[in-house]
Amino acid sequence: MNTNNFHYRIIKARVAETIIKELFLISGYQVFDYGMERSMPLITGKLNLDNSETALQIRKMPDFVVQSPPPENELFYVEVKYRKSSRFPTDTDDLTNFPYTNAWFIVVSQKDIRCISYNQIVQGKKIMADDCLLINSVAFKLDKKNVQLFQEYACQFFSGVK
Repeated sequence: MNTNNFHYRIIKARVAETIIKELFLISGYQVFDYGMERSMPLITGKLNLDNSETALQIRKMPDFVVQSPPPENELFYVEVKYRKSSRFPTDTDDLTNFPYTNAWFIVVSQKDIRCISYNQIVQGKKIMADDCLLINSVAFKLDKKNVQLFQEYACQFFSGVK
């Protein structure tokens, strides 16, 4: 089976996105679909060879806007990535001129869920730091039991996935 094809990658990404979306929903957040795939589904796949500034901006749209529960009601851009090894960014992740400088990247892997902000990446922080584990994150204030449960779901779904 060719595990590097477009459809296989999309399926992995959607599973990771669903895990994170459900984690935020069970934690009392509102989750708004935002990314290119949901905002402009007819354009998905048609921009791969288009390197215009507009196409690049559209491809970099984060997956979600999430709003924390009251009374904070904080808004966050959230981009979800599946990475077998948790490493992010990699050589294939183009963050050059990334327009959402206040975005958070949540990386789902076979062993854990991690998060890092764009600004932390720019400042040189590495996602492998212990405080980048989503369960240790102070940015989202998620219940550790919920994070642990959804981390277990991710491990189950992605065990053996390439």
